[in-house]
Amino acid sequence: MTAPPLFGKPFGMGLIIIEKCLAAPFFGAAAVVLLVLHARGITDPAQVLFAGELREDSHDRLALLVIGLVPGVSKSVLLALALASIGYLVLEAIEAAGLILGRLWVEWLIVVETGVFLPFEVYELAGHFTWLKVLILAANLLILSYLGIRRVQQARHDDRRLGSRYGNS
Repeated sequence: MTAPPLFGKPFGMGLIIIEKCLAAPFFGAAAVVLLVLHARGITDPAQVLFAGELREDSHDRLALLVIGLVPGVSKSVLLALALASIGYLVLEAIEAAGLILGRLWVEWLIVVETGVFLPFEVYELAGHFTWLKVLILAANLLILSYLGIRRVQQARHDDRRLGSRYGNS
């Protein structure tokens, strides 16, 4: 039994398209927030966000927890994170559009991009374990495996077709 196609593409490709179409606006929103924080000079956003809450109750555990989890950063770091988010927005949008248009080079781009970042993901996971990092690593391994298998199968199919065209079996 095969899965039904998504967007006229194989099911796995459809899922990757969905992931790319969700990631692009996420990075866009992150870039906007980071640029606004940079422009306003807010380097400790959690403290600013929960300042009123802490005035009412200086022992508010949730506010103190969030403030403790979200570090303060410099304006230059905010700008660097905003620019990185814009870069990812562009990359994810190109990948989504390329997959929708059925461009082979985009599949290879995703394989290379995902493969290059896997060691960093493993390093991050080893340094500080969270279930979110495990899920992201698992999703990226699935994407890499799926596209890798897809490319190998396509290459074998092409080799067989070329072999029969030239009398090779």
